[in-house]
Parts: sequence; C-alpha cells; structure tokens
Amino acid sequence: MASVAKAAARSQTTEVSARQDVLRARTLSRNAARLVWRERGRFLRAQLSSAIATGVDWVLLAGLLAAGVHYLVAAAAGALLGAATDFFLKKWWAFDAAQGPLAREARRYAMVSVASAGLNSGLAYLLVDSARLRPLEGLLLASVVVMAGWNYPLQRWFVFAGRRGLLSGSGSGGR
Repeated sequence: MASVAKAAARSQTTEVSARQDVLRARTLSRNAARLVWRERGRFLRAQLSSAIATGVDWVLLAGLLAAGVHYLVAAAAGALLGAATDFFLKKWWAFDAAQGPLAREARRYAMVSVASAGLNSGLAYLLVDSARLRPLEGLLLASVVVMAGWNYPLQRWFVFAGRRGLLSGSGSGGR
C-alpha cells in the first residue's frame, strides 16, 4: 500500500512539475514576443528617422541649389543637416536614449556613419563592377545590406545603447 501511495505522490509531483514547465514556457514565449514586437517598433522608427533625414537633406540641397549656392556646398550642408536630423530623431525617438551622453553618442554616430559610407561604396563597387548589376540596383542592394547588417545594429547596440550596450559587458543591448 505504501508503494502505491508513493507512486501516486510521484505522479502528482510530476503532473504539477509539468504544469509549471508549461506555464514557464508560455511566460517565456509571451516575453519573447513582447521583445520582438518592441524591437520591430524600434527598427521601423529608425528607418522612418532615416527617411525623414534623407528628405531634410534633399530639401535643403534643392533649396540651396535654387538659391545659387555651389553644388558642393549645398551637398555638404544637406548631408550635415540630414545627419543631425537622423541623430536626434534616433536618440530621442527611435531608441529612446535621451539619458545617454550626447557627446559620446555623437562621436560614435559619426564613426558608424563614416564606416557606413565606406561599406556602401565598397559593396556597391563589388555589386556593380564585379557582379555586373546595374548601378541603381547595386547601390540599392548595397544600402539595404549595410543598413540591416551595419547601421541599425551598431546604432542600436553601440551608439545609443547607454550602459547596456555591446561594450558594457552585459550584452543585453538596450532599452
């Protein structure tokens, strides 16, 4: 009789443990879904920030050209205002990094942006001159690859990561 009672107790313990495991799995699944949803929102806000910054760049460029400003000066002014627009939109909106140190984030943003320009140019060169894509196709493909593989990850986990970024040792990467 004692062995039957022990078997019943083990069965109940196993059943309770299995229910707890299912509840833990559901909770982890819900938490993972929330994290993915939040990251998706950050990604979309970052892309919209870039699009707005590109628009600012082009509007200023066109306005300065129409006003008779030399095209190189107009291009530089547009690029600088576009970069500043992108930086501040990402800092305060896309990545919600208002508390982060402005000077450090600006330096990191500049480093990532300069490297991005090099990567875009290099990859576009390979795609157009080696892979024989048409220039517009090569440029577009290069920009998408660099955006997804370089710009977004580094802006997310290096530029605007605060104390929880790649270099902090925690590896959690953000907000």
